[in-house]
Amino acid sequence: MRRRSFLSRGAASAVGVTALAAMTPLVTPRPAAARAVLQPPVAGLVVLIDWDGVDPTYLDAYLHDRLPRLRSLADRGSLATAACTYKTVSNPSRSGTATGARPIVHGNVAYVLDPRTGKAIGQTRDIAAETIAQSLRRQYRNVLSAGWYIVQDKGASYGNPEGLYTQGVTWEENVETVVRALRGEPVDSNGIPVTLPRIPDFVAAYSADIDSLGHREGPNSPNIPRRLAELDTGLGRIIDVVEEVGLGEDATFVLVSDHGMTGYTKSLEPQVLGAISDAGFTVERLYSGQAPAARTEVVLTASPRAANVYLRGRADTARQRDRIERLLRDVPELEGVYNRDELDAMGAAPAEGDFAVDARPPYAFFNPDEVDGRERGGHASLREGTAPLVLAGAGVRQGDMPHDPRTIDIAPTISHLLGVEPPADAEGRVLTEALAPRVTY
Repeated sequence: MRRRSFLSRGAASAVGVTALAAMTPLVTPRPAAARAVLQPPVAGLVVLIDWDGVDPTYLDAYLHDRLPRLRSLADRGSLATAACTYKTVSNPSRSGTATGARPIVHGNVAYVLDPRTGKAIGQTRDIAAETIAQSLRRQYRNVLSAGWYIVQDKGASYGNPEGLYTQGVTWEENVETVVRALRGEPVDSNGIPVTLPRIPDFVAAYSADIDSLGHREGPNSPNIPRRLAELDTGLGRIIDVVEEVGLGEDATFVLVSDHGMTGYTKSLEPQVLGAISDAGFTVERLYSGQAPAARTEVVLTASPRAANVYLRGRADTARQRDRIERLLRDVPELEGVYNRDELDAMGAAPAEGDFAVDARPPYAFFNPDEVDGRERGGHASLREGTAPLVLAGAGVRQGDMPHDPRTIDIAPTISHLLGVEPPADAEGRVLTEALAPRVTY
């Protein structure tokens, strides 16, 4: 395996003396003799590509005609569909990818009633588990995150050449960062020019574009295949620079998303809120930052495709809970109702409430006054709970599919490829059935 170093460059020259002195190390170094690796690495570099909001059906439709570079990776390795965690919202789902754990462990939740404040919240970046970037830094590996925001200040930070975070406005800017960094050229990290001391062990590059298009224009938007083709061009630049720096045979590529996307045109809030109200309960649907009125007995928080239900006061008894569950299951516009036991079995966070409910297409939870017949796209329900997963390169067997992969298996698998322990709180497994056996000497 080739050693990956920029021999003529060092961290101090990259960031300047003042900036370097201001940094707080993410990991306290130990003597070199104590840096034991549990297993020999298979890959000299792992590149994680995370394209937000890429429904697996997009690749079914466009892989062969629009995505030649991604197809070449899939042909060299495998293309599978991975199960996401619940609820299928970007930050909780991406936290699962980054930590190898479910929300009940990593604690990141979205569009719930925050038990600390009593108010509805949107998305946060709070994570209570170790990320893959923190784990790699703890084990003396170098990390570059080009816009993969979920590890910002959790293993990768602005200005730190050993665990560097950068944030491009576009996918193309994140790709340019990866290309320049792998060539040993300086990159912009929040205004600080940084040159990495060597090629990192782990690179993550992120794009939000397909998710944004899906939300605005629905999953049938003609702009989705066009933009996917442009993302594929950027992926090709990353593949090419990996070859250019001599790591073509030593690099592993992992491409994943965080959830799918479902179109909707109708609001089901009148039906759901009406059914609860008709049963004699006071009910309120909250948006981020809102708190329920003192007299409210049933509270709903929602992302377009799913909602959480919280019982209070008179509604919060075993008898009334059973009654409310029955009436929710009788609402034809709902395709899924999950009680607390079912949520616990899925590894959902406690903040997900007494029930979670999924909308049946073409319905979603949004203001009925905003209904205009135009299709939009959303996620959060189990229907959007799968993501494409491509594995290719060093250590990956061609054509051998992983068995029932999950997004929480990605961090343990990356760790395995790099010959280190998985993140401390990981629940996922190594996808060994898709990997080549280790060769030891």
